[in-house]
Amino acid sequence: MRTITDNLKETSEDLQILLRDLLMNYSSIYLWNKNRPGDSIVIISTSGDYAYEKLTEQGRQVQAELLKKYHCFYELINVLLRNQPKDTLAELSKSNKILLNIIEQNNTWCKNTTEALDKAVQALKMQCKLLNRLYDPFEGEVIFVPDTNALIYNPNLESWTFLEYPKFSVFLLPTVLSELDLLKINHRNDEVRNKSESLIRRIKEYRRRGKLTTGVTVVKGRIKIQSIAIEPDMNASLPWLDPDNKDDRILAGVIEVMRARPRSIVKAVSRDINFQNKAEFANIPFEEPPAPD
Repeated sequence: MRTITDNLKETSEDLQILLRDLLMNYSSIYLWNKNRPGDSIVIISTSGDYAYEKLTEQGRQVQAELLKKYHCFYELINVLLRNQPKDTLAELSKSNKILLNIIEQNNTWCKNTTEALDKAVQALKMQCKLLNRLYDPFEGEVIFVPDTNALIYNPNLESWTFLEYPKFSVFLLPTVLSELDLLKINHRNDEVRNKSESLIRRIKEYRRRGKLTTGVTVVKGRIKIQSIAIEPDMNASLPWLDPDNKDDRILAGVIEVMRARPRSIVKAVSRDINFQNKAEFANIPFEEPPAPD
């Protein structure tokens, strides 16, 4: 069973392989600032006395792949750590600058590519280490966050089962609850309207068992349900998510659950292929909803 921090650490290992490929197979470093005794002009460099040789076309392709994957990796870490103290954010920013400088192959103080590789790997490890500072009050919990279609497909939450996870919680996002409210009134299909209204009634019934915002039992010893009251801050989420897109808002909500539960297993639940593609791109694990009886 893997958490978001486990997944990011695995991605870090994949990035290290790409870094090694770029630096050891395609890159070379030379001393460009060769001040000699007796020179009338002395150049003082602030960015480094060493530079990278121009990459071949194949090297450029490896660099482009690495840069794309690193941006996705860093964007998610940056969102997860965004409310951490200033010293943590400063360490994250510093490690990001080190990695971008090496991947983009700007002037450097590293004398050779082995030294550059070691520096980049240490920066990646630092970023993963910073994730250990996140607090999780319910470490080890299993959480499923369904989109609206998953709930409409199987609104009988009491019957939900996942083979690997006999005990879990279902988190309901405000975006999903708002859409259910709209579907019960506006959807042209009678079945969808009826399912939406039935599900909302069932959720209201769960509230009689306790506060939904702190979680209530659906099936004793097996399923709990909890609602999230606050919409995600889209400006503080992944930069490519569109605040006007429903799926993107749900993905941002899943990330917020991950940020609050970094050492719990959090998975989105959806049958929508486009949603699944976006989740995969964002490094968010997902499951298909259980089939209805």
